[in-house]
Formats: sequence, C-alpha cells, structure tokens
Amino acid sequence: METVVLELPYVGLDLSLTGTGYCLKQGNSITIDTIKTTPKTCDNDLARLIHIRNELMRRIPVNVKMVCIEDFFTPQNPFQIGAAISLAMLGASVRIAMYERKVPFVVVAPSQIKKFVTGKGVGQKSIVVREVFRRWGVEAKDDNQADATVLAYLAEALVNPLTEETPKFQVEVVETVREERPRYHVKESWA
Repeated sequence: METVVLELPYVGLDLSLTGTGYCLKQGNSITIDTIKTTPKTCDNDLARLIHIRNELMRRIPVNVKMVCIEDFFTPQNPFQIGAAISLAMLGASVRIAMYERKVPFVVVAPSQIKKFVTGKGVGQKSIVVREVFRRWGVEAKDDNQADATVLAYLAEALVNPLTEETPKFQVEVVETVREERPRYHVKESWA
C-alpha cells in the first residue's frame, strides 16, 4: 500500500480595500485570487472591512501551516493618510481574526516581499508580477496577487529547511523575517 503524504497549506495575504490579493500554496498547487470591493459593493466602510476579513478567514484552511501578511502601508505624503488609516483598520481586523482563530502568521515588510522575489528591496510592482511568473511560473493577474504569491512562497520558506539551491537574497530575507518580524502562534523556534 502506498503512503500518501499531504502537503500542508501556506497562505500569502496582500491586503487592500479595492483588491486584496490571496494565494494558497499547497505542494505544487497554487490558488490565487483577488477579493475586489468598492464603496458601492458594501453598505458602509465598516461593512466593507468585515466583508474582506470574513472572505479571507473563510479561505484560510484550518490546517494552514503558516500565513505571511504584508505589513501596514506607510504614507509618503499627507494625501495618503486616509488610505493608510483605512488599510490599518483592515489589517488590524484581519490580524485579530487570525489571532483569535490561532492561525500562525508572520508580518512581512513590503521591501522584504520585493527582495524575496527580485533580489532587491525596491522596484516597480510590474517587476514583481514578472518575476513571480519567471521564478515560479505563476500568472498573477495583478500586483496584489503577485505580492500574495511571494508571501505564500515566503511562508513555506520560513517553515522548511533552506537548501543550497536557495538564492542568497532569499536566505537573507528568511533570516531577517525570522529574527526581526512580528509573529503570532508560530510554533517554530527559529533560534
């Protein structure tokens, strides 16, 4: 009788009010999606946050091994403060929901997402989309899906042993995330 080994799922989340990126990686199987909303699709701003949070929590498998979520957006100018506050509200509600459900998750800086896939901590969103396809063959429809895909691959790399084939820049990101980034319900010691 053949033993079947089930691959544990890893999830990447790139939060956005207009298009939240979601990626589920389980072995070689990848599921990506964008949860789209507008102010008109929900009764009010809080209903919109609840809709996105509930949709994400519905999609995160009970047996998820690790979730990586992008850290809060830091505005570059005063005109972005309103958007940053709304994203912080969404991020807090999703993090609290995962924390209450005891989902293991790590918060990842945007520069670490870019570096994990491109080798550099800066770059245009289109480069991330291109590199996600080049590196892993995943066709992301938008930058939210691309970032979520990178985060799912990073979630898997955080938990599993790195190999000699792992690029140096990815090793650096994994080590930095393990040492410096906030994590919740993570059983791995990483020390």
